[in-house]
Amino acid sequence: MLGAYRVLLQPPGTARLIFSLLIGRIPIGIFSLAIVLLVRAETGSFAQAGAASAAWAIGAGLLAPIQGRLVDRFGQPAVLIPSTLVNALAVVAVVACAREQAATWVLCFFAFVGGAALPPLGACMRSVWAQVFEHDGDARNTAYTFEGIVAEAFFIVGPVITTVLIAVSSTSVALIVAVALSLIGTLWFATAPLARTWRSGEAHERTRAGALGSPGMRTMMLAIVPTGISFGALEVAMPAFAVEHGEKAELAGVLLSVMAVGSVLGGVWYGARQWSSGVVARFIVLHVVLALTTLPLLIADSIPLMAAMAVIAGLALAPSAAAAYLLIDYVAPPGTTTEATTWMMTSNVAGAAAGAALAGVIVEAANARWAIALACAGPLIGAVVSVALRRTLHPAANGIVIDADGKRQPVGSTREP
Repeated sequence: MLGAYRVLLQPPGTARLIFSLLIGRIPIGIFSLAIVLLVRAETGSFAQAGAASAAWAIGAGLLAPIQGRLVDRFGQPAVLIPSTLVNALAVVAVVACAREQAATWVLCFFAFVGGAALPPLGACMRSVWAQVFEHDGDARNTAYTFEGIVAEAFFIVGPVITTVLIAVSSTSVALIVAVALSLIGTLWFATAPLARTWRSGEAHERTRAGALGSPGMRTMMLAIVPTGISFGALEVAMPAFAVEHGEKAELAGVLLSVMAVGSVLGGVWYGARQWSSGVVARFIVLHVVLALTTLPLLIADSIPLMAAMAVIAGLALAPSAAAAYLLIDYVAPPGTTTEATTWMMTSNVAGAAAGAALAGVIVEAANARWAIALACAGPLIGAVVSVALRRTLHPAANGIVIDADGKRQPVGSTREP
């Protein structure tokens, strides 16, 4: 099964990008949780912790598409290098403000800046895969699934690293370690030959709407935002659930990690297969499966049962993300490769911001179970949206056709995925 992923190492230069990506994106699994735990430890309030987490997510959501558009126009190093430097300074400021008992709004401001400057490594890597495997749809599917697996692996390793660092030192140290990893990985990635030479090779005219000029892209965003709400809510609900069951809030790192384990298992299986079904059908079916596998979280009434249900909830995460990234190739306007990917990330983080903020208020007003109910409702809404608007997800509905070589063209064929 794992042999199918060897194709990713065959093109010259991809090994360096993969390893630098692994280092540079580990902090994604640290930043959000560590900020929640830091603010909660300093203020004693889950509502304020949720607000800081939401500020981070809002910053990332608002600026990611702009960074993506800049990458498409000016190349990857020109965006990645300044982004990672600003991100590092902002996170250090968050730590300093927390330790000095600064006002919550000041803390949220620097959290917003840190999220806004988060380097778009994932989007850049996906753009490289799209170019390297331009004429090999199966390899692209494997590469995009690998991206989903890697993203979930960060949510296994990240919370575990966070929990260990907090246990032996402090939450502040966890954030500083995250900054160091982000700097090392991003700078190594940005200076790699494939990243330096990559350009958005499609010369078609770009409109002011950019990637959002596609109805299919807009539908995908509407379907993915509720899923983001779900996982933003869980980042607040899981610590609260742990506290309500007599454990420390930091145990949430373990619960979130086991959910990511389920996602990795599902992703490894999905990416190793060759699929005969169309990507539109896969995108919709996997969203429905994600909604159904999330619902069992509601029946958990103990830490062990919650861990078991979290594994089930994670099974469709990486596969659904991989299907979404592949679908971008069929609905995004030519010349918007990186921007389109960052819009998908924006959908996730915008939902996560709303979910974290709402869950913080719900936990304060009621209990963790109601916040978990919010998390279960998100994927269900996303599945309904994807089914209801499925016609917009076909290339023809977006003024795009796929030629015999698998390349996108503005018009000229009626082939659908």
